[in-house]
Amino acid sequence: MAEGFDFGPRLSDEEYDRSVVELQANLPPMQSREQERQLRRQELELAINHRLGIEFPKARRDALWAVKERIERKRMRLSAKYFVRRLFGRAAIPKGLAEDAQGLAGIMVDAFAEVLDENELRSFFDLEKGEKPSLPIPNEVK
Repeated sequence: MAEGFDFGPRLSDEEYDRSVVELQANLPPMQSREQERQLRRQELELAINHRLGIEFPKARRDALWAVKERIERKRMRLSAKYFVRRLFGRAAIPKGLAEDAQGLAGIMVDAFAEVLDENELRSFFDLEKGEKPSLPIPNEVK
């Protein structure tokens, strides 16, 4: 796929994987909210370096971070909904919750599209032209 952008060299798959593992390996057992937030930011920085390039502009990185923080609040609400359902004995993921999760994937791509152009967006999410984002949801959805 012709990308149409150049933000310098990118982390290879191996470099990216190794960096994420190193990041995770140095975490304390219990993290504060600020530590969790810093971890999410570092993970985003690594993803940008891997998928777009290490010279991707700081202002646009900051804009992606703002979007990611906005999406994170929605993800936390969805996670809480899932936890409550599990707490009350529902083993399978309810269909509505699975649909909510799939919707969140689309919301994230749409929100990132506020900052990234089409080629950058496809590269960041590893999407083919016209492909819709989706999450792997187990077959036990009821």
